Amino acid sequence: MKELIFYDLMWYNYPQDKKYFFINEELTENIKYKPLIKKQLSSDVKEYEKILNKYKFLYKQIPFVKNIYVCNSLSFRSINENSDIDLFIVVQSDRMFLAKFFVWLFFKIFNMYGTHEKNKFCTGFWVSDINLDLYPITIYPLDLYLAYWIAHLQPLYSEDIETTDGVFQENMWVKQIIPKFNWKSKKILEIELTHGRGVMKKTLETLVWWWWLNSLIWFFWKRKMLKKKKELWKKWENIIISDNILKFQAPDIRKIVYLQYKTLKNTPIHKTKEEKTLF
Repeated sequence: MKELIFYDLMWYNYPQDKKYFFINEELTENIKYKPLIKKQLSSDVKEYEKILNKYKFLYKQIPFVKNIYVCNSLSFRSINENSDIDLFIVVQSDRMFLAKFFVWLFFKIFNMYGTHEKNKFCTGFWVSDINLDLYPITIYPLDLYLAYWIAHLQPLYSEDIETTDGVFQENMWVKQIIPKFNWKSKKILEIELTHGRGVMKKTLETLVWWWWLNSLIWFFWKRKMLKKKKELWKKWENIIISDNILKFQAPDIRKIVYLQYKTLKNTPIHKTKEEKTLF
């Protein structure tokens, strides 16, 4: 189905509610192809759902974390035998590095922190609560991957239940690529949304003068982070380290996805770079 071309490009399983994820028809004009025979990625995510629900008590205890979403392959229900649990985390705007420290600490205490480790939490993408619009980091001329990545985010925790949909509301440009997408009607994983502020979170957040500790952590981690960025840039682009966004996901496959798509497309997508539309 060319309406689901993104999933074929990624070799992902088709979503259960296909109609909500059909690509804009204008983006599939002049495309004729037969879907590839996909390698078998498992859609059985029950083991991961149990882990996510098991630690629901923990999410609301972590200071300065506003929202947590499941992302990447698990949110597409397309996992392999070694898949980790990738998380997209929204934090208080002036506490980015402090929040990162506490997430690392709390997950480490429960032996649940690890990069590319089966059944462990991997935290490669962070934004502040004043930086939810991800359009500025889209790749030109078309960021299919980021659009579908946002559409497949699965809410796991919200400090305030009313902010759960914030990341979707701030990224309405996604509907230019996926017109029928409706975040209110999707449920990809059988996980319970946790909300509120636990006792530990309240206590730690009320301690005085946290700003200096945030600055201190940033001072000591800065060299390590920038060195990591330099090392990753030798292989992969689009690593971001700033006060409002941390993006360590590597490799960044967005350009590869676009180039694969472009090979199937016979007409230009953009006329000028100055245009604010995505196609």
